[in-house]
Amino acid sequence: MPKVKLKKTPYVIRLMHEDTTAGTYRVSKEIFLSVTKELKPYQSFRQEPKKIRCVETEEIFKNAKEVIELLIQQGKSTSYSAFSRIKDVCNKKREKAYGYHWEFIEN
Repeated sequence: MPKVKLKKTPYVIRLMHEDTTAGTYRVSKEIFLSVTKELKPYQSFRQEPKKIRCVETEEIFKNAKEVIELLIQQGKSTSYSAFSRIKDVCNKKREKAYGYHWEFIEN
């Protein structure tokens, strides 16, 4: 398969080992869906997503995907990799992401 550089694709695959990123790849929708389908049986994150609150606006999102879609619409993010930044703020590893403070809230 020829190597094609995709700059604006929102589809990102991130390989992790423990807490270290081994590589981040922007891929086409077709590749993303194919890899997602193949990896589904090995999924290790929670099935029940945590709600996220923006401290400044007090807006509550049912999951990180909602937050990221809003950031993409606002032009503040161009990919779904924004979740790691928001998660770092929620886990107190960063102070802010995209100009806001974020926190997980109990369902």
